[in-house]
Amino acid sequence: MSILTSIFQAIAQALTYILPVSESGHSAIFHDFSGRYTNSCSELTGLIHIGIALGLIIAFYKLFIRLIYEFAGTCKDLFTKQLNFRKIKNSRKFMLCTLIPYIFFLFYLIPINENKNLFQFIDSVSYDGNLLGEGICFIITATLLVITAVVLAKNKKGKPLSLIPAVLTGILIFISIPLPGLSLSAVIICVLIICGVNRKAAFRYFVSISVPVLITIGAVEIANCVTYVKIIPGIIAVVISAVAAFFFSKLLLWLITKNKIKYFSYYCYAIGAIITIIGIVEILVK
Repeated sequence: MSILTSIFQAIAQALTYILPVSESGHSAIFHDFSGRYTNSCSELTGLIHIGIALGLIIAFYKLFIRLIYEFAGTCKDLFTKQLNFRKIKNSRKFMLCTLIPYIFFLFYLIPINENKNLFQFIDSVSYDGNLLGEGICFIITATLLVITAVVLAKNKKGKPLSLIPAVLTGILIFISIPLPGLSLSAVIICVLIICGVNRKAAFRYFVSISVPVLITIGAVEIANCVTYVKIIPGIIAVVISAVAAFFFSKLLLWLITKNKIKYFSYYCYAIGAIITIIGIVEILVK
């Protein structure tokens, strides 16, 4: 049973994280229906997040090699005083833009009280025994997907990633990560495309941001887990999640290229409406 649990959970987490349907939103729904009004997690969840990151690295290894190359080149030019922002090429601009969200992530460390920082506070509020907020976030995700589909139909080429769309996306990433129901893939890809960025560049930006985020979240979850997993199921979970992430990421890229992501909006609208109604009922009952 532990092996089957590892397999199904790995596939489910990879599916809901990469495709624009919100992994955190589904997790909050599961916790609510099971009566677990806490964001505590298992070691298995952390291992799967790291597995998803590995799958993305394998699927788009050329992208990460390029990012490392451009980062090293930037450091070299900086120390030799040869860095010229006016003549910077698009690949280096892209690398620099991937650093922007991490500036906003520092605000998560702001202490709220003696026991919690800003991230922990927002995250704990999301597991409050009510699904109204999650339902609204699913509806927002669905709306982003619909708008993106319209933009893609009108603007088939797009432009390279630039500073202003990257800063806007960084702010929205900062807001969306602790809020279940807001899909990180939808927020990053949709906002950039709506800003006129090329669809493939928007997707690559999502992949570039996701890997460090997944590894960090996975490490934190493993360090703070309340339940543990045995070695064999843990290894299976990492392998399965990596394989699933590889194929689901390739699928999402194809769907974006063919402008078929609007179909995910139907699902998000449906589950968002149902969860919103359940959330209202939970408020009335209480």
